[in-house]
Amino acid sequence: EAGGHIGELTTMALVPAVCAAVSIPVIAAGGIVDGRGMLAAFALGAEGIPIHTIGEYLLSSVCITTLRFVFFTDTFIKRWSLAGRTAGMLGAVTVLSGGLAYLFGWFPVDDPKCWVAFFISFGICFLSSAALSVRREQAENRRLEAALRRMKESEEVTEPGR
Repeated sequence: EAGGHIGELTTMALVPAVCAAVSIPVIAAGGIVDGRGMLAAFALGAEGIPIHTIGEYLLSSVCITTLRFVFFTDTFIKRWSLAGRTAGMLGAVTVLSGGLAYLFGWFPVDDPKCWVAFFISFGICFLSSAALSVRREQAENRRLEAALRRMKESEEVTEPGR
C-alpha cells in the first residue's frame, strides 16, 4: 500500500499476522493516511509507525490550519468577500496538497488518473467543509443579531422616550 501501490494483502490484514508470527516489535507502514489508520495499526498489534508518517500529518495539519487563519480571519486579508476567501483558500490548499503529494509520494504524481481522483476527493471534502463553515457562521450571526435585538429592547425599556 505504500504510495498507493497495493499487493495481494493490505497493511491492516498483514499487521496482526506478522505480530503473531514474530517476537520483535512490528512497525506498520503503508496505507496509514490519518489518525484512524494509525489507531487501527496500534489496535492490531503494531508497536509503531514510521516517524515520517507522523511528520506528514503534522506538516499538512499545520499548513492547512495556517491557511484557514490567513483566509478566514481579518488579520491578513481584510477586504475579500467570503467567496473570494473561499476561492483563495481552495487554490492555496490545492497547490499545497499537490506539493505535499509530490514531496511525500502520497500517490504516483505522473498518473493523471491519480490527480483526477485527488481533485475529486479534495473537492468533496472542501465543499463539505465550506458548507459546514457557512452554516456555522450563519448560526453565529443569528445568535449575535438576537442578542443585539435583546440589548436594544432592554435599553428602550430602561430609557423610555429616547
